[in-house]
Amino acid sequence: MRYIHDHLISTIGSHKVSRLCLLDLSAALDTIDHNILITRLSSWFGIHGSVLSWFKSYLSSRSFRAKCNNNLSSFHTSSYGVPQGSVLGPLLFVMYTTPLNTLISSLSLDHHLYADDTQLFFSFHPRNFDSSVSLLQNALQHISYRMTANLFTLKNQLAKIHT
Repeated sequence: MRYIHDHLISTIGSHKVSRLCLLDLSAALDTIDHNILITRLSSWFGIHGSVLSWFKSYLSSRSFRAKCNNNLSSFHTSSYGVPQGSVLGPLLFVMYTTPLNTLISSLSLDHHLYADDTQLFFSFHPRNFDSSVSLLQNALQHISYRMTANLFTLKNQLAKIHT
């Protein structure tokens, strides 16, 4: 967060306006597709052989059940999600979302990703207001499409922005 703060303060001195867009993913750690994650570990990070087999074993056959009052459901197996509270959970999430980081960088936006929170920000001269809003809208469409393709859902906290 300090990086964003410093960036925004420096743009004020340059007589620029900044836009900050906060994205919050809904149940992000629960929606990670194991098959996509395993493919990504191999193709993006070069993990193969016994190490990749270990990750497959770690993720496969994970079961859960729910408790309501004193009643327990039967066990269900899931091919989604990483164990929350585990040491590997956050690391696997970051590795899963690496293509999103690459996409945002390609859209000429500064950003900060922290777990399931993403901050997009950029600065511009006030005379470029209309084009900057178009840039942000275009970027959000690309990001939303990529998030949907990776089974993520953005929390819809603000339906309309008035300027």
